[in-house]
Amino acid sequence: MKSTNAALLLSILMVMDATAMPSTATAFLIDARLSNVVTSASSNDTRYKTRALTSNNRKILSLSGGGGHIHGVNVRMNASATAAAATIPDDSKSREQTIAAAAFNLIKGCVGAGVLSLPAGVAAIGDVPKAILPASSILFILGSISAYTFHLLGRLTAVANSESSNDVKVTSIGQLWDNEVGASTSWLISLAVMLTCYGTCLCYSIILGDTFKSLAETVGLSGVLASRRFNVAAVALLGTYPMSCLKSLAALAPVSISGVIGIVVTCIVMAIRALPGGAYSINSAATATNYLRSLPSDLQPSFGITGLRSPLSLFVVSSMAATAYLVHMSSPEFYQTLKEPTLDRFGRLSMVGFGVTALISAFMMSLGFLTFGGASKGMILNNYSTLDAGATLCRLLMGISLLGSYGFLANAMKKAYYQIFYKGQEITDKIHYNTSRLLVGTITTLAILIKDAGFVVSVTGAVLGSALIYMIPPYLFLKSTSRRMDNGVLQATTSLKVERWWNRGLIGLGVFLALAGASMSVVNSFFPHLL
Repeated sequence: MKSTNAALLLSILMVMDATAMPSTATAFLIDARLSNVVTSASSNDTRYKTRALTSNNRKILSLSGGGGHIHGVNVRMNASATAAAATIPDDSKSREQTIAAAAFNLIKGCVGAGVLSLPAGVAAIGDVPKAILPASSILFILGSISAYTFHLLGRLTAVANSESSNDVKVTSIGQLWDNEVGASTSWLISLAVMLTCYGTCLCYSIILGDTFKSLAETVGLSGVLASRRFNVAAVALLGTYPMSCLKSLAALAPVSISGVIGIVVTCIVMAIRALPGGAYSINSAATATNYLRSLPSDLQPSFGITGLRSPLSLFVVSSMAATAYLVHMSSPEFYQTLKEPTLDRFGRLSMVGFGVTALISAFMMSLGFLTFGGASKGMILNNYSTLDAGATLCRLLMGISLLGSYGFLANAMKKAYYQIFYKGQEITDKIHYNTSRLLVGTITTLAILIKDAGFVVSVTGAVLGSALIYMIPPYLFLKSTSRRMDNGVLQATTSLKVERWWNRGLIGLGVFLALAGASMSVVNSFFPHLL
């Protein structure tokens, strides 16, 4: 084991030597807005069989890009991804949630460190305050659509329950896919889960490297020890790799607390810093702070230099917004654990959860942008001075939260990987550790090469977010309603026909946003002069 760990570190250090990239970080974190995923968690045994995502006797792992929770045990990932490592009891009554409790868990699943990337999305539109208006409009519009498709999956879950001939209830989107499309293509869901987790882990690695780089500078370290590449590699060797090798995730449950506290503290600190005449205001008294003078020019507040940019830059925000609402993979589980589950109550849950998420996201997005304007980075905490005690506390809380969350994400990623490449096979220790080294090694290498996590967030949101929010739920709805109409159990009313056309439009919207969002994310990151 020691030799393999040494080999992993050696390969990482070789990449560090070969890549003389700028160390300025712009990280986000997709936060697990990762897609909330319901999949089987590993057992405590040293050997275990892979189980299909549709397995009935399971542990639930809910990944939510921004925050997380274990259904039955609240867990905060991420800053925003979520996961669960507790075994769900067979008695569903023991894990019922009121609308208020479920809404809180849903909001936790959405709101996390991922919202800290949104100010950079506004900066892509322009460096004037009025750029917040179109960005906020996109957040609320896409939030409404996301709430609809989240509720749509709940409706399909209710249909599946009514059609079930036994006591087995649908708790994952994978089961819905098996029911309506077929098990032969269920690998597509596993692939979507794996890639979403992979992209989120990549963002975590980037942001962790940036976070510990800033903390190193705060305590007075310099040179290699304060370099971004060194900290990315060190975090991989001492943090993310050991986390990815865990077989029992129960010990990571307390990460929920640091994640929630981190977001609350960060919101308060950002609000104070955004006040007129605050520590980062160009009009603040010179004797009041050294924060501005300690920042390099590219991190200092910038307003009114370029004005509004091309309307095409709006697609950067739409891509990031997708990661802010990416909790759809856990929709069936939310429905099943809701106390007195009815479509009306689930609809209220969807409206409250996504409505509050949109408000919080817009608020924190505005705070960051109104403080730094066009200089807002992909992880807004990177803009704050290393001398800023409040920002340092936020970084520390986020760093702890992300390290714990990485274990959940890596676990879900490996489970999906096994479903694709080792389905039905026994997962030995050799496969377990080799898979961990393969995934963490490639992620760490990419984290060293790619300094802008905001770019990763945008592309992940554009492609996977569009698929999981705007394309897969409507597709399942069309398959389900078509099957039921053919069987004569569903009447083709005018309202149903209209809704079916609406869902066809959503699939088209998803394809368009995926292509346009990914393209504009590339342009914004590498060819910004074209916008």
